[in-house]
Amino acid sequence: MKTKIFFLLPFLLLFFACESDNDKKTEKETLKDITSEVLLFEYTSDTGNNSSKLHYEIKYTNPNNVAIKGVSNITINSDGLILTPIKRVPPYIEIAANSSFTEIYNVEEPHNINVGIIKSIKFVSVKFNIVED
Repeated sequence: MKTKIFFLLPFLLLFFACESDNDKKTEKETLKDITSEVLLFEYTSDTGNNSSKLHYEIKYTNPNNVAIKGVSNITINSDGLILTPIKRVPPYIEIAANSSFTEIYNVEEPHNINVGIIKSIKFVSVKFNIVED
């Protein structure tokens, strides 16, 4: 009797440990790149209120059949200094499958006398980075 249990136990463990087809995760589809289009990029160095203003609108298009989320990285040229500001995330930008989203940034800030007034800010590039769940 002990011999039968000795041989039966490993067989049962193998049987219950096998994966079923339903348990297998489907392979992830390779995602296409998110495209972007700059609709507006405008910098005002002096608004007349002792402040400056940066306003941009960038449209992101998701050509994938699945919703995605991610973060945009916008590179600018600020008086000759190339910068890619780090954004606080989350929240992430979420774009539904086969649709688009327009990111709008419109901020007016007072001049910082210790740093000086930035004369120009020009758009350099944008990249949308998808994050995995």
